[in-house]
Amino acid sequence: MPCNYQELEIKTLQVAATLCNPNDHPQEKVSLEDPAVNIMTDLTSITAVTISPSRNLNEATDRMLKMKVKLLFVTDSKERIIGLITYSDISGERPIQFQQSNGIPRSEVCVLDIMTGIESIEVLDWAVVKKSRVGDITMTMKKLNRQHALVLEQPTEDTYQIRGIFSISLLSKLLGLQIDTTEVAKTFAEFERVLGCSS
Repeated sequence: MPCNYQELEIKTLQVAATLCNPNDHPQEKVSLEDPAVNIMTDLTSITAVTISPSRNLNEATDRMLKMKVKLLFVTDSKERIIGLITYSDISGERPIQFQQSNGIPRSEVCVLDIMTGIESIEVLDWAVVKKSRVGDITMTMKKLNRQHALVLEQPTEDTYQIRGIFSISLLSKLLGLQIDTTEVAKTFAEFERVLGCSS
């Protein structure tokens, strides 16, 4: 079946971006034809949650639970983003591998040790996202095969900010899908069914 939606171009972050500051999120159901911004966590409205790279994994987990998020931005002393860490990173294989290869207990593993650095963070362009639909984002998230996608804005010629976040858990909820978003493969199979097209 021909597909009405398209994947958006994905870039790597590769710049010293900061976070937008707040200036609530819609909880009504959305359709695939609705504007993509309807399902984006807009960081001009909601404060992003950050953590220092020197914090340990238990502190990162506690911060996620307290703030009810599954993604933390890792920032330096000048509040520039140097990476990000997700709940999946902390609960997955990375910490165990780092412990084993360095011969240290889990309590000594820091955020810096297992975070995803900016050179590996993929972002969407805010100028493109503004013109996109929910279906386009759904296609893009499926292609990324990740729990989150970041949106990068360039307010001036030499400044970059993370403007927003897309998450498959919020996307699934607003599309009215009753799925376990910890099972990423099943989530994307359901996205494909909803989109009515396959890759």
